[in-house]
Amino acid sequence: MKVVPVPCLEDNYAYLIVDESTKAAAAVDPVEPEKVLKIASEVGAHIDCVLTTHHHWDHAGGNEKMRLQVPGIKVFGGSLDNVKGCTDQVENGTKLSMGKDIEILCLHTP
Repeated sequence: MKVVPVPCLEDNYAYLIVDESTKAAAAVDPVEPEKVLKIASEVGAHIDCVLTTHHHWDHAGGNEKMRLQVPGIKVFGGSLDNVKGCTDQVENGTKLSMGKDIEILCLHTP
């Protein structure tokens, strides 16, 4: 697994979580989708899903644009958080698989 930070806005980051064996990737809080997609291309990864940490605009603000730029992409967000652009809600304890070797555990942190 490789985690690639992507500087966004003036003081924020999105992240790419990349399964190095399959090049499948998750974009975490891609508030500026163009930057995230560019970095994914540079590292040879294809983004399969978006993981949204919470509903604030500087984290979830790029979700709808990601859905337009990557048709069929799943956008995960917490069921209690009303995440903009969310296609799939997760609960505390939900487990997601990505690529061949990565399992993501979703945790609610109030």
